[in-house]
Amino acid sequence: MQVGLRRFSPPTVEWFKAACAAGDRSRSSLARELCEREQWYDPMGRPCLGSARKVLAPLAAGAGVALPAASAPPGDGHRRPTDAYPDTVVAAPLAALGPVSLEPVSGADGRRWEAMMECHHPAGWRRAPGGQLRYWITAPGHGVLGGIGFVAAGCQLAPRDARIGWSADARLANLARVVCNQRFLLLPGVRVHGLASHVLRLATARLADDWAERYGVRPVLAYTFTARDAGWSYRAARWRCCAQLTSGRRSGVRRAVWLKPLAPGWRETLCRVGRRPLGWSDPQPGDGGWAEREYARSLHPDGRTRRRLVAMGRAWQAHLGKPLPEIFPGKAAQQAAYRLLSNRRVGMDHILEPHFEATVERCRAERWVLAIQDTTTLIHDGLIATAGLDALGGGGKGVQGVLAHAGMAVNAAGRPLGLFLMNASFRRADGPDSVRWLEGLDRAMELDAACPETRVVSVCDREGDFWALLRHARRHDAALLVRASRSARRRVRTADGGSEDLWAHVGQAAPVGGRTIEVPASGGPRRRTGRKARLTLRCLAVDLIPPKDVGGAPQRMIAVSAQEEDPPAARRAGQALHWLLLTTEGEPGLETARTVLRWYELRWQIERFFHALKVGTRIEDRRLDLADDLRKCLAFDAITAFRVWDLTWLARLHPEKRASDYVEPEEIEVLFAVARKLDVRVPRGPPDPDIRTFVILTAGLAGFHPSKRQPMPGTKKLWQGMTLLSGAVLGYQAMRDRLQDPWADGDGNDPSQV
Repeated sequence: MQVGLRRFSPPTVEWFKAACAAGDRSRSSLARELCEREQWYDPMGRPCLGSARKVLAPLAAGAGVALPAASAPPGDGHRRPTDAYPDTVVAAPLAALGPVSLEPVSGADGRRWEAMMECHHPAGWRRAPGGQLRYWITAPGHGVLGGIGFVAAGCQLAPRDARIGWSADARLANLARVVCNQRFLLLPGVRVHGLASHVLRLATARLADDWAERYGVRPVLAYTFTARDAGWSYRAARWRCCAQLTSGRRSGVRRAVWLKPLAPGWRETLCRVGRRPLGWSDPQPGDGGWAEREYARSLHPDGRTRRRLVAMGRAWQAHLGKPLPEIFPGKAAQQAAYRLLSNRRVGMDHILEPHFEATVERCRAERWVLAIQDTTTLIHDGLIATAGLDALGGGGKGVQGVLAHAGMAVNAAGRPLGLFLMNASFRRADGPDSVRWLEGLDRAMELDAACPETRVVSVCDREGDFWALLRHARRHDAALLVRASRSARRRVRTADGGSEDLWAHVGQAAPVGGRTIEVPASGGPRRRTGRKARLTLRCLAVDLIPPKDVGGAPQRMIAVSAQEEDPPAARRAGQALHWLLLTTEGEPGLETARTVLRWYELRWQIERFFHALKVGTRIEDRRLDLADDLRKCLAFDAITAFRVWDLTWLARLHPEKRASDYVEPEEIEVLFAVARKLDVRVPRGPPDPDIRTFVILTAGLAGFHPSKRQPMPGTKKLWQGMTLLSGAVLGYQAMRDRLQDPWADGDGNDPSQV
């Protein structure tokens, strides 16, 4: 269960229900144990009791239980002292006043400090939530001259946020590094010129150290408010006044916002966003439906946006491959969808982050996972007015579109487990395009760390054969498989200390065995018919010599050569298969060669995913004004394409699994009803099929008939059937709701009489 940005594990929710039902717990004890169960501590290791108390009410509402009654208000021992500080007149030059010091307020003095503020400060006193740090202003021979206090920053403040320039995610990550000067008071009798600015300089000089000592986070910026025409002491202390004023009013006076940097590079520090590594969330309970599992764990700061993402993901699935106006036919839903896609505070990561976590959960059940990465082009050449598209080349034709680098997790049997990477903005980032492959390797290492019982192997095609990637994998002990490229001109260290071409060196090795593989048919300029190919396998350890402009020690890799030495006559003209694969896994031998070859064969799975993405979702037919909006559509389309593609592999690899574990009950019920209506053969009895039967019946809506030659449908045919089924489910839901509530039109008239 999620409350705000905090997710609570299912065991914690069950404990909370039982504790509230028992009725013998106070809210304070519930908050304390909640912190212990969820390991909810501040940087100093103290439980976040204040934050925990705030989530008790929404957590109880979501769990459907009642909270214990609140305890009685504080007694007389918690009242602030009523005696105010004497209005002692202090009129002297600042130099004659003696050394002014700031003394931290602690213990019982806190009530006296609050009483002083309540009696003498124009705004009185009200405790702010979060951390606080308060000081007495003292001078020798004069005692207390006033006080100054700092509290944790508020979440949103337009003038401050505009001056910082941070995003919503950066604000969420770095808000603890900003503090607010909530109160500053010199007693009415103190008339010392320059004292106020002097105190502000003393406070800001020690504020960062004192705050870090108490709360474990070093602030880099302080801010405060003054009346519009006030703030001369802050200006003298070199605080900066924001050009914008707050739009609200306090006591009828418009306020100005003042900022004081506490460390160099404060803006860069506050605008920096640290991405969470894969596997940060707890497992998602399986009773929430597919859309909740794939979209509900977004960490966007706005709860309305998080709920909208789930609703849009559900609509995307219900209208497979449709244009946006058909996905959201209602005017309100359509406007909300376009607003989210054009919202600059929402990015691809907010949409994909929950799906990445669902991928981690599926990977944890596997022993071996292949993290396949590759780049695809989404051509949007007809969108002349769309801004921000990537230049795709096209032989001088100026083709435009979106370049997307994706990472797909696949198990050893070939079943897709989900995306772990989707980067469609690497062309706009600093550095060469090859950085995307390094990012993919880093994400694969994160996936490996998030799955302790799973070994994750990163798989790349020839474009990933560059030295920085090979060196990065060896330095971090990452599992890597990459197909060698002849253009890289790799050389290896020989036994006598010389060097030799990699391809020639491996070709001289003795074969360790062979294997027959299926070569699928393909179209395009290099079209070919499907055939079986007998490959000769060679496997040996090689020491790759780094390029001259890089230097360094050679890198030890395992080289596997798979060569078709006797191809058919029609294929002998330079088109015989010859793959040279480099990997960090295994030892030289036949077993390693066959395993590595099987891994590389599964690399084609990401190409099938790209095909399903383009043909099924019709992502290249989307029409929007900005390329960033198209990238957000790509996120929704990619998750939707994965679901349909995954169903085909589930039916092939695990045909015995129940369909109800992967699709909604309504889909099964409607599928059986529509199939019978269309004279498609269906099993007898209640609709409780296995996943294989569900997939065959769904594809049967689009005309698929299983045979010995083709027992299972492909992704394209299943997609067509899912499209027809989603429309039927929508009609069924509309008629069911109509029958349950015939007055649902809301006009107060009987629909039968209209």
